[in-house]
Amino acid sequence: MLAALPAERRAAGGTPLTAFCNGFALLEVLYYNTVMSPRLKILHILSSWESGRGNELAEFAARLSCGQFETEICTLSGKCRQVSGVPTTTLGLRWSFDPVAYREVGKVLRRFRPDVVHTWDAAAQLYGTLHRGKQRVIAEKRGTAVASDMLQKYLDQKTYRFIAPYKMSDCPKTVIIPPSAVPVTYAAPLSAEELLSQLDIPLAETRGNYYPVFQPHYEPERRNYKPMLPHPHPFLIGVVLPLSSEHRILDALWVFETFSHVHLNFHAFIIGDGKDREQFLRYRDRWKLFSRVHFIGNECHTHRLLPSLDVLLHLSPSAEHSGTILSAMTCGVPVVALETPESRLFLSQGKTGILIPYEGTSEKASRFYRRTAAKRVLHLLENKELRHSIRKAAQERVAKEFSFDAAVQRRIEVYRER
Repeated sequence: MLAALPAERRAAGGTPLTAFCNGFALLEVLYYNTVMSPRLKILHILSSWESGRGNELAEFAARLSCGQFETEICTLSGKCRQVSGVPTTTLGLRWSFDPVAYREVGKVLRRFRPDVVHTWDAAAQLYGTLHRGKQRVIAEKRGTAVASDMLQKYLDQKTYRFIAPYKMSDCPKTVIIPPSAVPVTYAAPLSAEELLSQLDIPLAETRGNYYPVFQPHYEPERRNYKPMLPHPHPFLIGVVLPLSSEHRILDALWVFETFSHVHLNFHAFIIGDGKDREQFLRYRDRWKLFSRVHFIGNECHTHRLLPSLDVLLHLSPSAEHSGTILSAMTCGVPVVALETPESRLFLSQGKTGILIPYEGTSEKASRFYRRTAAKRVLHLLENKELRHSIRKAAQERVAKEFSFDAAVQRRIEVYRER
């Protein structure tokens, strides 16, 4: 506070007149900060830290806490996470709509009295708009996730009128924020042997041929793949997604078993946790992949493993976890991803990544994703020059088009709007 005083007053002696002048100056600064220019209170509501937006929110809130904003974070479910200089609260959501969590959100709003409630996903948007108050509610959408047609806006307004006694004009303001690469300090890339030794995976498992036990209904499809040439070092393939069926983890396991069929020297790391973890572990053991596929929980941070990967496989159609693609591009890791509006925004076919056409959610489409993903990842691993060109082009595009500072400035402008 004394740093805000004029230099001549701070340099003066300790006379009673000087003390009176210093006290009056402090009152001037206090009045300006609290009445003329008060700090805006921002409450961020997120479904969970594992929802795909956690790292971005943590970095953004830490920056806001150093400026003219007072911030607090409220997550509906999952584990609690500490953010530097920002209070965090976890409500322990049990169902899609939990009356206990609804009551806890109301307690946080009455205690903190925010000027702006910033919701980061659909679940947070529901709980943020159910409580009437003077605060403004801002619903953030990622990139192309918002439909701009009038019919969709009309349906959204009708939905909010049904769940809360609001007028149409009181619906939360939807803001489109361009995707941005979170500035995370990543670990230095390690060789395959160094990384496997850090994870306590025996090196003996990385050498020699591996012959899995095939499932009868899969074997005819695998006859079209040619055996890979021997490689001295194992390839490292990563999947960074929650362990649930909607993110197509089972399709990724099918791809990994195909790699074993063609004698590919590889190790796959599935980073994440979720409700279907035990089910996927049973599939891995049934297909004899326990020495090749490793489930790494959330306790192992992504920034440790991501820079050392040769390929990132991303088969999830969800827009919430598209930030993983940007993180991989920042590290220079080639990405093979399902073609969605978000992935098309980041990846150009053959230049900054590899895209798999989206065919829907049927069983026929699932078989198409498995075959196409296996062929395109194998093609990428066989071509070192292609991996190098994709790595260089992806890093250049992230630095040029997906700036985190631009997204921060856009949010601050929305906060200051009246």
